[in-house]
Amino acid sequence: MATSPEQPGASGSPPSRIMILGNGTRDEVQGYVERVAEALRGVPDFELTGVDLTADSDLSCCPADLAVVVGGDGTVLHTVRRMADRPTPILGVNAGRLGFLADLTIETFLERLPDLAARRYTIENLMTMSVTVTSAQGPTRVFRALNDAVLRAAPYFKIVEIGLSIDGESVMNYRGDGLIVATPVGSTAHSLSAGGPILPPNAHMFVVTPLCAHTLTQRPLVDGGHKTYELVPHGEGIATILVVDGQIQIPLQDRDRVTIRRGDPPFPIVRLPGHSFYRTLRDKLGWGAYPAGDRGPRS
Repeated sequence: MATSPEQPGASGSPPSRIMILGNGTRDEVQGYVERVAEALRGVPDFELTGVDLTADSDLSCCPADLAVVVGGDGTVLHTVRRMADRPTPILGVNAGRLGFLADLTIETFLERLPDLAARRYTIENLMTMSVTVTSAQGPTRVFRALNDAVLRAAPYFKIVEIGLSIDGESVMNYRGDGLIVATPVGSTAHSLSAGGPILPPNAHMFVVTPLCAHTLTQRPLVDGGHKTYELVPHGEGIATILVVDGQIQIPLQDRDRVTIRRGDPPFPIVRLPGHSFYRTLRDKLGWGAYPAGDRGPRS
């Protein structure tokens, strides 16, 4: 759901407090951050409250009205977890390759500063997921994710069997390389690569996508975001692993349970005027593009 911030006149209103976040281990990010900071300091309507390029600081009390995240999509996903259940709206500046979440180039960001200063933007609340791992041999752990949770085979990569239940009802046992449960935002990530459908980011659904299913009958499933999904790996001695947002890896044992629900709160992301989900699909993923050498429809 997109909301509009209060939009008082630029003159006489308090400046927007902005913090810069990023992955300081990458040289190109350092240069981008310097350009972003210099530009923000040059606009009276902004107050730069800090720069944090560390990997593990607590961002749940970010002293800003919005945060500019400089990096790739992985940096955005990492920021989601660091902000925990008190997220600050973010605007992503791409210093990586794809830039689906961090979708602004540094040049576009600098060009759109007047829109940001005049508060001509909306805030879109992206659905998140809460992933709970319950094991008889260890503590229960809970993880926050924006994209997906993937239960998959671990070395030596044997076929795994995963039982799926939705709202307590047994749905199916999947056999193959694994199973993906993705949010609408995550539907354009790993799930898309595995043949899953594309969902708009404002949908309230989950996508369940098999990884190389060892059958001809198992297909992706789309179901409600208000439901509870439980995944249980079967097969003693068959190594499985849970991967959360492509960054956290948790080894699982036979009969461990992975429970997935819609996260609370959603994650707010800043959308400048003219943003289009479908244009992003075309520009970033080549959606609908003709193959090389194909000049398009005949006139």
